[in-house]
Parts: sequence; C-alpha cells; structure tokens
Amino acid sequence: MERKNSSRIRLMEATFHLIEQQGYHGTGLNQIIKESGAPKGSLYYYFPNGKEELVAEAIKEYGQSLINRIQSVLIDATDPAEVTQLIFINLAKKMDESQCTKAGSFASVTLETANSSAILQKACKTMYDGCTNAYQEMLQKHGFSKARAVQIASFITSSMEGAIVLCRAKRNSQPLIQAAEELYFYLKMLLDNNTK
Repeated sequence: MERKNSSRIRLMEATFHLIEQQGYHGTGLNQIIKESGAPKGSLYYYFPNGKEELVAEAIKEYGQSLINRIQSVLIDATDPAEVTQLIFINLAKKMDESQCTKAGSFASVTLETANSSAILQKACKTMYDGCTNAYQEMLQKHGFSKARAVQIASFITSSMEGAIVLCRAKRNSQPLIQAAEELYFYLKMLLDNNTK
C-alpha cells in the first residue's frame, strides 16, 4: 500500500488483515483501532462515514496493490499457462504460511455485504474486474479474441477465488495446487488450439 499517511494506512492495513481472518461482520471498529495502534480520532477524521467507508478504502488499496502485482507478472509473460500456474502456486504458499487463515480473498466481504452495501459491492467488483482484465490483456496478446479472452480470464479469476475458499474450509492449500495444475493443462490446450 502507498504510504499516504501513517494513521490512515495503519487503519486500512489492520482492517484488511482482520477482515481476511474474521469477515466483515466479525470485525468491529474498536478492534480495528486497537490492532492499528492509530488514535481513535483518526478513524473518523479519515473515514467520516465509519466502518463501511474504511473497509471500502481498504479493499480499493489492497485490491489495486494485488492487481498491480498480477499485471507486473503477466505483462511480459511468454507462456500464459506457466505464469498462471505460478501465480496460483505462490498463492498456495502464502496460504500455507498463514495456516490458510488469509490470503487476499475478498469472497467473505462480497458475500456478507452484496445485498446491504452498494459501496462495498462496488469496491469488490472493481477489484475482481481488475484481476480479470489483467488476465484478459495477457490472453489477447497471445492471440485470443477479446470475447474469448474475457471468458477465459473470468474463469481464471473465479477458479482462484473458489480455490481460496476451499483452502480456508479444508485448512490446506491443495485446492489451489489442484486448480493450478488443471488450469495449466486447460490453458496449454487452448493456446495449442488457438494457434492451429
């Protein structure tokens, strides 16, 4: 995350960290303030609309950081199948490091707030769209039509998010490893057929 202001950033980092582990409804403002070490007054100074605004900003910041990392890996990819597999395997390693309690999944916030918060729904949608667009651009560079690249990229993004949820449920990274292997063969087949 960009260092705009230490209290603001600490609040957003603490928020995202807690929401990854506990979900939106399981995370309270007092806990965020305590975890961040930021003065209580700074919460309402930077986020006058409270928790919803704070979480939306944390998702935007973290989401953009994630999108930037994915884009930097994909931009010069010579083998879309290999680089996609590598992204999934690296994510599986992060899941293992946290005992599958966190790894950048936005699923819990999306599911908990989809019908109650247009602001949070928009923040999650923007993050998912950014990830999908990064894959789409890579696939278009490798000869896929825009329409086909969008379909495949959406499949990759949904496979990742679904695998993360399964990792959390099973408390192991196997679903991500399995998804990485299947996507590798799937993308190799598509790329091979696309060049014929």
